[in-house]
Amino acid sequence: MSKATPTPSALHDSRRIRTNAVRVGTASMLGTFIEFYDFTCYGFLVVYTAPLFFPADDPGTGILASLGVYGVGYLARPLGALFFGRLGDRRGRRFALLVTVIGMGGATTLMGLLPTYGTVGVAAPVLLVLVRMVQGFCAGGEIGGAATLVAESDGGRRRGRFQALIPLGSSLGVAVSPAVVGLLVTVLGAKDMAHGGWRIPLLLSAAMTLAVVVYRVRVEDSPEFRSLAEAEAVERSPVRTALRGHWRMITVSAVLNLVVTMVLGVLVNYMSVYLLSVLEVPPIKVYWLSAVCLFLGAGGFLVGGWWTDRFGRRSAMLLGLGGSAALVFPVLYGMRSVRSGGAWALVAAGALYVLALAFSYAAAPSMYVTLTQAFPTRVRYTAVAFAYNAGAVAGGGLTPYLAAQLTRTAGPRAAGWLVVAAAVTGVAVMWLLTSRSRRPAISDRSIDEPNEFNRITDTDN
Repeated sequence: MSKATPTPSALHDSRRIRTNAVRVGTASMLGTFIEFYDFTCYGFLVVYTAPLFFPADDPGTGILASLGVYGVGYLARPLGALFFGRLGDRRGRRFALLVTVIGMGGATTLMGLLPTYGTVGVAAPVLLVLVRMVQGFCAGGEIGGAATLVAESDGGRRRGRFQALIPLGSSLGVAVSPAVVGLLVTVLGAKDMAHGGWRIPLLLSAAMTLAVVVYRVRVEDSPEFRSLAEAEAVERSPVRTALRGHWRMITVSAVLNLVVTMVLGVLVNYMSVYLLSVLEVPPIKVYWLSAVCLFLGAGGFLVGGWWTDRFGRRSAMLLGLGGSAALVFPVLYGMRSVRSGGAWALVAAGALYVLALAFSYAAAPSMYVTLTQAFPTRVRYTAVAFAYNAGAVAGGGLTPYLAAQLTRTAGPRAAGWLVVAAAVTGVAVMWLLTSRSRRPAISDRSIDEPNEFNRITDTDN
């Protein structure tokens, strides 16, 4: 029997779905770029902002206080996830994602205008904490919403590769942050950076945010949500329905994200602090090393997305987390050579760092696919956003602080054990999730099924 030839109408619909999927993926990548540029800029500027907002006799105390404020931003993320999740499940994914990026960019711009302790006293750190909380609140709705919109717009094909665009955007945002800071240190010098130059990277967020908003306005909402809206089947209480009916899967999904973000928290967020405050490497060298390695390592997301589509989510998670755990101690040891070694020592340490980043990044697309397939359409934005951010509070927010404390009390390589513990836990959780079922997951038919694990499928075909 000959294979049926697609009709012109079917070809047009297929082309339209593919075009919209690419546009949605690009918009999501740009949004997470802004989110992580804004959110991590503060971390790379800690060496300059700590004395200005938290003056102390011991520089290490000011650094720890600033890292504590870094964690405060994460504490507000679950609340933002519930707020924007409800908004996205009731008003549409596109609308909620426009609000999140505007709020995030506005908060970062405001941070760049804050007065310091020397000007307004104790009000300065209070204002910094409040603005950081607004950042976290808005960021709480970004990645979960982006993952949901991509999952509902990809047409069921190349899901891993489309989801890989989301962490790719976040990685580029994290990479651009130290590049901008490093460029300014080169041009202005450390003294001028401390006297106001630190504000420039934060104020640049205003122009970036405007560009992303202009692009996102052109993106259509997901076909699945539009179908719900047309049928007047939009969930009236998505937060209550998600937390009451899907709390088990939210908990398991949160643990999965906790371990992935804990690995990234050590390798990305803590590494710059480790080089600056523990090894006392010159800031300019740290910024450029971080920027180059993050850019090069970002390819791991694309590899992870391809691997997820080709070999399955479980093997992608094993590849990513296992590789990270194997490389974290050589990376920490190799970084010690950056302070006193020559160019070849820097290249060798950087190559190890890129490998570790690429492996850790490879696990991310698998996690995003798993999260979005765990929940029905009517509460997907709320459930995914809350699960993601509940895990991110501990995994991303507390990890740099915990790693710094471990380093101070147990030695310079103690933070590596956090990566090992997270990797073992992550592989075990992923094995549990993807072993439960092999049925298609993106479907509202599963909303009434009693066993939530039945919505998780493995893509190991």
